[in-house]
Amino acid sequence: MKGKIVENRPLTGKDFLLTIEICPEIVEKVKPGQFAMIDVKKPLQTDPLLKRPLGIFDTDKNRVSFIYRVVGRGTKLLTEMKDEVDVLLPLGNHFKDEREKYLFIAGGIGIGGIFLAAKTFHRKGKTVKVIYGGRTKDDLSALPFLEKYHIPFIPVTEDGSFGEKGLVTDFLKSYKNFRWIACGPKGMLNAVKKIAEKENIECYLSIDTRMACGVGSCLGCVIKTPEGYKRTCVEGPIFKASEIDL
Repeated sequence: MKGKIVENRPLTGKDFLLTIEICPEIVEKVKPGQFAMIDVKKPLQTDPLLKRPLGIFDTDKNRVSFIYRVVGRGTKLLTEMKDEVDVLLPLGNHFKDEREKYLFIAGGIGIGGIFLAAKTFHRKGKTVKVIYGGRTKDDLSALPFLEKYHIPFIPVTEDGSFGEKGLVTDFLKSYKNFRWIACGPKGMLNAVKKIAEKENIECYLSIDTRMACGVGSCLGCVIKTPEGYKRTCVEGPIFKASEIDL
């Protein structure tokens, strides 16, 4: 479907906020943790061939927003899009509201995959805490949105330029009676997974990976589980940490 671009603006560092307008009936179907496949090629062009997967950062009536980081040619092309974009959404599974306390652990651009869940659960009156980390303050581009919706959070930077100094994993011990939900770099997810398994804490990971089709046909985004390989785009992107091998 076509989405009208409302804004596509820089945030901090290499991060951008993309907001599109689509029909409200589609927006109503979006659930926290799902993602979209976005076509980054210009009209009448065939390159790049593959769409880019982006976690759905937020929704509002007929609008859907994404936070993305410029890391290669595809995302660089996305920054240049001004009018409309081809998009397929919502895709994948979603976070289920089954507990009263949630700890969201975001590493850099991983905030894009969990912000909507944190916002939704917080509005429902659940106990929500976000530990949001990056190398520097520039990596914490979603700070204004956490503040806007009064979502409790702890900012963490490796260089100490903002908030607490250290890694997100340094600040988990006070939340052993929460359900943990994490999204970020693979190294961070592995570290969170190991701590959760050691402490016997219920933990879910949102996996950010390359995808080709986004609908399960190409098997290009499979992840290893005890039951065999599963498709991140269909059975995921959210998996119970103890059930996947990173």
